Amino acid sequence: LMKGGDIEYGYLGVQIQPVTQDVASAIGLDHPGGALVAAVTEGSPAAKAGIETGDVITGFAGQEIKDPKDLSRAVADVSPGSKETLNVWRNGKAMQISADVGRNAEDQKTASNGEGGKPSAEQGLRVPSLGLGLTDLTPDIREQLNLADNQRGAVVERVNPDKAASAAGIEPGDVIVAVDRTPVKNARQANQAIAEAGKSGRKSVLLLVDRGDAQIFVAVPFAAG
Repeated sequence: LMKGGDIEYGYLGVQIQPVTQDVASAIGLDHPGGALVAAVTEGSPAAKAGIETGDVITGFAGQEIKDPKDLSRAVADVSPGSKETLNVWRNGKAMQISADVGRNAEDQKTASNGEGGKPSAEQGLRVPSLGLGLTDLTPDIREQLNLADNQRGAVVERVNPDKAASAAGIEPGDVIVAVDRTPVKNARQANQAIAEAGKSGRKSVLLLVDRGDAQIFVAVPFAAG
């Protein structure tokens, strides 16, 4: 859309990533597809419409969304200020949400792997089913990873290179802030939530991770047997 000589693009204000087979399994989708919302910009059109972290956007303005690129293109192509309907998968249910598309902002951001520092060695909790060693956030670790004082979560201090977490892309220095969309404040809560997911018979667990300046979902499959 041209206005005053400038090109205007539609804008939602979400950070998105692909839905892999492991992610689909973790959230109860029959098959991969759509755009997984890893973060919602505060005050953005998406936030005002009620889009939440962990939502999977499967449709926008009548178009099927198969991957993040589909959503980025679809949003950019609509007129800023228009009201559009999003098809969303949330907590095992399909729903529709209306959003007023914004203008003159960055297009949808695709979640990328930021660089997280490695926390100093400290005895913490082990999650043998995934091959993780977790520890609580301490003042030293906050400073080392440049984290805010109010940051909560479990810090990954060790990753077994032969286990599922490593294969899924979890790295030392990652901060797990939610397990299956449930926020966790420390290593013990994260460990308990992962254990409960394993006991439920699920094939994988969905971890929301802060890594550098990015927030991403990582689905980690449980070992067979």
